[in-house]
Amino acid sequence: MKETRKSTRRLTLAFAAALVVILAVGTIVLTGCGGETASEPEVIINPITGEEMPDGLPARPVQVSIPNAPDGAVPQSNISYADIIYEIPVEGQLTRLQAIFYSQFPDKVGPCRSVRYYFVDIAREYRAFHVGYGWGKKAHNYMKESGIPHINGMQDTDLFYRVEDKAAPNDAYIDWSSIESYDGYNDEQTLRAWKFRDDEWQAERDEAQTTIDELSDSDDPEDIDAVEEAKEILAKHDKASSIHVHSNVAASNTSSCTYDEEKGVYTRAWFGEPYKDKETGEVLEFSNILVQYVHSDPMIDEDTGLDDPKGRIEIDFNSRGDALLFTNGEVIKGTWSKKNPDARTIFKDENGRQFRFTPGKTWVYVIDQNMNLTYE
Repeated sequence: MKETRKSTRRLTLAFAAALVVILAVGTIVLTGCGGETASEPEVIINPITGEEMPDGLPARPVQVSIPNAPDGAVPQSNISYADIIYEIPVEGQLTRLQAIFYSQFPDKVGPCRSVRYYFVDIAREYRAFHVGYGWGKKAHNYMKESGIPHINGMQDTDLFYRVEDKAAPNDAYIDWSSIESYDGYNDEQTLRAWKFRDDEWQAERDEAQTTIDELSDSDDPEDIDAVEEAKEILAKHDKASSIHVHSNVAASNTSSCTYDEEKGVYTRAWFGEPYKDKETGEVLEFSNILVQYVHSDPMIDEDTGLDDPKGRIEIDFNSRGDALLFTNGEVIKGTWSKKNPDARTIFKDENGRQFRFTPGKTWVYVIDQNMNLTYE
């Protein structure tokens, strides 16, 4: 009887897996009386957001280096279009954004600011075309060595223009038309996708619940192991409705994200005010808030061997550390690791399972030892 029950469960799982594969591929063949067949087009899923793209995706993402300092940089233009935005520490306990556009591109974006060399590792991971205005020697050399196609105001000045309602150095903008026609943008790239709370995820959870319902009273070691694994899949997580981030220098950076349960998104505030897109007037909203804990060190000047005179820092993204995922009102604790600059950063929970993101946009807080994050 036990073997029959296990066989039935395996057949159920196999059927569910096969159904998910069919839905993911999106090809259903219908045979009529005359033997003719018709097939639906393949469903294209954005690997960054997990959302369907009826019109497909462009050749590759575009990553733009955008200032985030309280000196006239904010509000920025059209960052609400980005699929994922990294907020990364730079010198002076300030942060800079790396906004990655893939599902849609605005007519223009800005302000554009200089590149730190560790931003290049983000571009390598996403196979992104990079846009920035300015770079230090180390960042410039690393960009060239990595082979990342890029536009930078230090060598492509004519592609940028200055807006009148912002002061230098936060006034450099670029139009989308300048990016899409640039050499290297149209080189087709393939991205490794995040894991999402999708049909496959729901099928796994349904199967886990069935396992618990059917086998909880069994004393068979295999059944006990199966139930424990199922409980890990269905594990409850702590709730968190607000996230607060500030640097050790209070005037440098302070922000928060608050979960809107009705809309199912996190809204962002900056210095207590709604964080809005300059062009659209929209408050930025995200389905996920991802936290990546890192350690920063003073950058060493390649010429002198001393600390960088401008106080710039180093961050190793090809390492490992702690991580948090805020999604659907929950907080999931875990870790991150990245084996080499071109690899995908892998985020896993405390049970060793990859984070499952809610489909939609994501804000990534990169938090070093000079920043503090709390939630409640």
